Amino acid sequence: MPGLYALSSWEALPLKSSRVKACANGYSLSITTHLVYTNLHEEPVEGIFIYPLEESEVVAGYEAPVGSRRVTFQVQNRPRAQDCC
Repeated sequence: MPGLYALSSWEALPLKSSRVKACANGYSLSITTHLVYTNLHEEPVEGIFIYPLEESEVVAGYEAPVGSRRVTFQVQNRPRAQDCC
């Protein structure tokens, strides 16, 4: 299931709200999402975001604002991602 999971327990964090904007151009699709998750714990949570792709889908880049920072994620190939998850 796609979403944000607490790394220590693999518990899914509840999605509070979402907004999605998509733009198709030929074979390319650009998707911008605004996802807000709720941390039910008192302490900060280290998490992992999971979004499974179909065989023919490719991610060219992924960036997320977290607080006042912008975090760029490294996209892993499928076998390596399956090893960790």
